[in-house]
Amino acid sequence: MIGIQELLRRLHEATVEPRDLAPMVEMDPAHAGDFDPQVRARSDKVADADGEPFLHRTLNDYSRAWRQWRFRNLIDAGYDGIRIVSEGDSWFQYPIIRDDIIDHLSERYAIHSLGRAGDTLAKIIEEQDEDIFPALGACEPHFFLISGGGNDMVGDGYLAELVGDYAPEREPADYARTDAFNAFIGRLVQQYRELFRRIKSQYPHLHILFHGYDAPIPGDDDCHLGAPLKSRGITDKRLQVAAMQAIMRRYNDALAALAGEFKGVHHVDCMGSLRMTDWGDPMHPSSSGSRRPAARIHARLRELARELGLPLHLRP
Repeated sequence: MIGIQELLRRLHEATVEPRDLAPMVEMDPAHAGDFDPQVRARSDKVADADGEPFLHRTLNDYSRAWRQWRFRNLIDAGYDGIRIVSEGDSWFQYPIIRDDIIDHLSERYAIHSLGRAGDTLAKIIEEQDEDIFPALGACEPHFFLISGGGNDMVGDGYLAELVGDYAPEREPADYARTDAFNAFIGRLVQQYRELFRRIKSQYPHLHILFHGYDAPIPGDDDCHLGAPLKSRGITDKRLQVAAMQAIMRRYNDALAALAGEFKGVHHVDCMGSLRMTDWGDPMHPSSSGSRRPAARIHARLRELARELGLPLHLRP
């Protein structure tokens, strides 16, 4: 058993592997389904644990620093395989408790991770000069991966403003065709478009991969999906699921169309990659479930690597 201050020190120094810290913490039940997942120290593993959740920022900072430390060590050790810079939300960075897509891809590639659970695409764009562009310049990656837009869509119950009221004659796809949703998708696409234009202007040969998630499964007491849909009178579970599938299909189709505007920008369609049992909560894959969308991204990376003549050996 270690003390709480020792645990916090290890989180701050970020040289201890997540798998060694994971047994010392547990998900805080009050925040289990949040965008910003929080954990608390386990009283049977950590002395003086008071049950208070760790600050979201503490966990994000630890995971980000750990991944970047690992990336530097790989490069310093002579790694000459594929280098990646990744940026994104909790599908790319779910600290400590759960393995995410980048965790699985990191088994194969050297990845400099900028991701933070809870990030919106708007925030990622706002902070691009502090995060994305310095990393691209320093790491000279072969690929840039980005995950964003989900938190913008459903944060703080915003989904209720994007879908229409329940009507018996409405098909599930109709809930993804409201004027509000059309305008919202247009804003997200424009944010991505401006980012890609800027990246391509500075790094014309860099390949960019992005995705639009799989369709999340609304829960009965889920404040981000289930409750907003219920507030619109969409109470039938099957209709909720079908409406979310239509919404996420629309988002993926919009991103795929955007990718077609650029040379070297690739949309990876993750729709249908997750089975019902692959979800850890209504919006996030489980640790094992994340392997499925990660496998689709990996397959596209390998395909592009062959086309570009990049080394296909995996990281040690």
